Amino acid sequence: MNNAIDSKKIALAALFTAASLILSFVQIPIFPAAPWLMYDPSGIACLIAALAFGPKLGAAVAIISWMPRVFLDPFGAPMGMLSTCAFVIPAAIMYAKGGHSRRASVVGMALGSVVSVALACAMNLVVTPLYTAITVQEVAAMILPILLPFNMLKMIINTVAGQVLLAPCANVLKAQGAMRS
Repeated sequence: MNNAIDSKKIALAALFTAASLILSFVQIPIFPAAPWLMYDPSGIACLIAALAFGPKLGAAVAIISWMPRVFLDPFGAPMGMLSTCAFVIPAAIMYAKGGHSRRASVVGMALGSVVSVALACAMNLVVTPLYTAITVQEVAAMILPILLPFNMLKMIINTVAGQVLLAPCANVLKAQGAMRS
């Protein structure tokens, strides 16, 4: 019985990973002030996986789904991995500690959003000068008008989508015996 549950979780993790990978190629410009910054909804699949199966599996989905992108975007992909993990890990921990309640999911997603936005802004200071002609000072000057609002908007979208999708996904996973109540 345990092997069946583990096999089911592995299969579902693979499906969430595939969904996240596919969604990572959906590039949407959401911030007119910086059209080069694109939103992709892959973090939503990682978030649902983390909330359903815990922070370790959520982080694994995030990292594995970003791996193929490393070859296409060797600087952005690691930043995407870190930013997504910074969002989903605190969200999953708070959700589990809060008894899988709506309130715990909101608090967890809010905490994860803050951690992710802070990490994304800090990582841009380090990574962006490595692959562009932009200096650290120029990146620092972009934090308040560009990077902070873009990343906040990205987290708002992920949080709203996560809140909308959490209950239906949890209901399906519970009905299939793949998620604990």
